[in-house]
Amino acid sequence: MLSIKPETSTIKRFIFCFILYFSVFFIIGAFTGKTILIVLSFPCPILLSIMTIYIVEKPASVSGKIYWPSEKIPPREQLSADLARARYSKGTGHFDEALSIINQILEKDPDFPDALYLKAHILWEGFENSKGALESLIRVMELVKDNEPLYHWASNYYHEVKKGHIIEN
Repeated sequence: MLSIKPETSTIKRFIFCFILYFSVFFIIGAFTGKTILIVLSFPCPILLSIMTIYIVEKPASVSGKIYWPSEKIPPREQLSADLARARYSKGTGHFDEALSIINQILEKDPDFPDALYLKAHILWEGFENSKGALESLIRVMELVKDNEPLYHWASNYYHEVKKGHIIEN
């Protein structure tokens, strides 16, 4: 398939389109015996090339910036897919896998509260590691403002783990 690189100049794209449309008009006109197509093989490709560049390509480049923005995606948004994988692994009882994924996330962003909160759940529910769970929850409460839901969740879970730890020991 014929294609042209987007970084080429408008004039080069115009020439490319003109040659393409001219060839189509001329060949169809020659094979069908329609002299009108051969006659139109010069002015029509000019109009079609202009239409292609200014009606199709320009709006497409604008919409491309809307759907595929050039600014970078924040690191935590990039890690959200891994966080979802860890949640799924935990939910299906694969605590080793979930902990491995969480540790990879925390290597990239050690102060990611959502990952620390999930790590606390994994450590406590999967490994009964109250010390590690409590450390993660304390770190979440240090990172998050006390009026945010995650702070309250971490605080409540902290008390649950603390109470469960005392009952066991």
